[in-house]
Amino acid sequence: MSYSYILRYAVQPGFHVDEKLEQLVAYCKNGRIDDVMFFVNEEDLNQGHLTLEETVPWMEVIAKAKPMLSAIGVTTSINPWSTLIHSNSGRTLRPGQKIELMMDSEGKQSTAVACPLGPEWRNYISEMYAYYATLEPNMIWVEDDFRLHNHRPMKWGGCFCDVHMAEFSRRIGRTVSREEFIAGVIKPGEPHPFRKVWLDTGRDTMSESARRIGEAVHKVSPKTIVGLMSSYPEVHCAEGRDWNGILSGLAGSGTPMVDRPSLGAYSEEAAPNYLWAFMTNSRMVQAVAPESTDLYPELENFPYTRLSKSHRLTQFQIESCFSLAPKGITINVESMGGNGIMVEEGNDKVLAAMKDFAERVTELGLSSADEVGVQVLASTKSSYTLNTPSVESMEELYPVENFWAGLLSSYGIANRYCMEKIPSGGVVAVSGQYFRNLSRAEIEKLFADNFVLLEGEAAFTLLELGLGDIVGIRGIKTHIPESGVQSYEQVCDGKIYCGLKEARASAHKGSGRFLEIDYSRAPLMKTVAKSPAGRDVFPGMVVQGRCFILPWGWVVGRNIAQFMSPVRQEVIQDVLVSSGSVCPIFVKKWPYVTVNVYKKGGKTTLLLTNWTLDDVDSVRLYAPGLSIEGLRELSRKSGLVAADIVREGDDVVLRSGLKGLTTKVIVG
Repeated sequence: MSYSYILRYAVQPGFHVDEKLEQLVAYCKNGRIDDVMFFVNEEDLNQGHLTLEETVPWMEVIAKAKPMLSAIGVTTSINPWSTLIHSNSGRTLRPGQKIELMMDSEGKQSTAVACPLGPEWRNYISEMYAYYATLEPNMIWVEDDFRLHNHRPMKWGGCFCDVHMAEFSRRIGRTVSREEFIAGVIKPGEPHPFRKVWLDTGRDTMSESARRIGEAVHKVSPKTIVGLMSSYPEVHCAEGRDWNGILSGLAGSGTPMVDRPSLGAYSEEAAPNYLWAFMTNSRMVQAVAPESTDLYPELENFPYTRLSKSHRLTQFQIESCFSLAPKGITINVESMGGNGIMVEEGNDKVLAAMKDFAERVTELGLSSADEVGVQVLASTKSSYTLNTPSVESMEELYPVENFWAGLLSSYGIANRYCMEKIPSGGVVAVSGQYFRNLSRAEIEKLFADNFVLLEGEAAFTLLELGLGDIVGIRGIKTHIPESGVQSYEQVCDGKIYCGLKEARASAHKGSGRFLEIDYSRAPLMKTVAKSPAGRDVFPGMVVQGRCFILPWGWVVGRNIAQFMSPVRQEVIQDVLVSSGSVCPIFVKKWPYVTVNVYKKGGKTTLLLTNWTLDDVDSVRLYAPGLSIEGLRELSRKSGLVAADIVREGDDVVLRSGLKGLTTKVIVG
């Protein structure tokens, strides 16, 4: 089992082609590249929907490069930079092109972005992909502009053109105006019937378009793999994405399903922010894709030099995504403007240095199916059920069910996503309005069979569903940050956390809302929320039976500073130890060091990743059930070696430590 380096590469026809191809061959040798994904009509050079005739020079360059790469054992792939087109950017259709154009919710029509339901566009894109397939490439990729949202300068995206409005009206059974339909889709409160029409139409439209692209390619080149580039799952949820439908449509019956999750961090950023984005986006893409999907995450550096991103972060991104169990990685670290390889940047040396380690990890055969930890519950269909707060924007359809994946990972607690299933016998975590996907009986069983972690919006949703009694809640008020009501939380359970009596954690700033919960049954209070003057105002973090409630909800994006307190980290870890359920393995006394745990055939494998710049002298794990007999460490240079691990009570300690921005693999 090998690990593939797939280089995304831009060379413009007529612009020093011979020189740049020679540089490419040398780069592939030095950087140990396995496949080159040639851009066509890419970002800085994009001229809209090219005709077949205009595409010929691009194909001639790729045809010239293919035997040069084959001679050194490197395969050739193609990455057309646009399907629908990312944004207008001054582009228009060519004379004679009849491609239907996307229209946003306000009736503003794009000048270049195509409507994915339009017959002319579907014929056009099928013809183009069939032409790309004539070179019999290893892979052809579908860009992540293959989506309904984020097509600038349109508001949100679309499509609400005449073709779509006719389809919406057909499904509704009467003619509806654009204004009436949009108002129904984002109507406050419970979903209006128009919401299902919107989501079903988007679901069918994109799956059918993907099927046509896949068929067009495989009719010409049956062995060519068609891969999907994807972005944020919660946003795709708001357009009804059927992940299996799209991926299987592109794959057809004879090739694997392939997806490229985004890793984010296109330029240098603090690793803890990258951790949160990775856990709530990249890991969620892994969860929503069918289990058999081959993943090749996206390593990107925009705009492609060390002025944007350090080699150290580039290296870390390769090893930090091992938890995705990838087959390889797509690499977009060289210019997309036609410069070709910037030799002086030295990216090839960084890639070559990481290859052996990546291949050794791949050979372990890690799989998300074998991963254990807190199960973070989510659904790809939550946009069908969630209640919207106002008639303002399509963004109200984004579910927030990935919160716990970010928080638990930041706290060093092993976790994994659980999609479309109701587990039993462990610890589960619920956020957002996930409960609206379940029946009363399913919710009751979930609480009966598991220890449940709830954030504020999930608790509020239970109350709205008339099920607050399950966790002893009879009323909730919410308070915004900096309201002057709650200023900090103070430990009130008599325990010592972080070496402090009555330890405190700020509750003054941040995002989202703090919940003042009226309990019908007295909970076990872990903290109490206090006013600036020190007055008790209402319960903070509590345990209610077999449920832990974190009284924060409606948290926006990565604005999570208020949670980054070691006091909260230790309180939640203590709650898990005392839960009466099988406690997940977690890292003690250190922030932003994650552990992924895989169990198969009586063997346990650990991925330990330090997302900070600080070196950890020794890693202490709460792992009472982990046998340390025979544990080995996967060395970067020499394969498996004895692991320097000892047991101290319920803890195991990796005495060799973990340097900043690195991953260690411990194999049972």
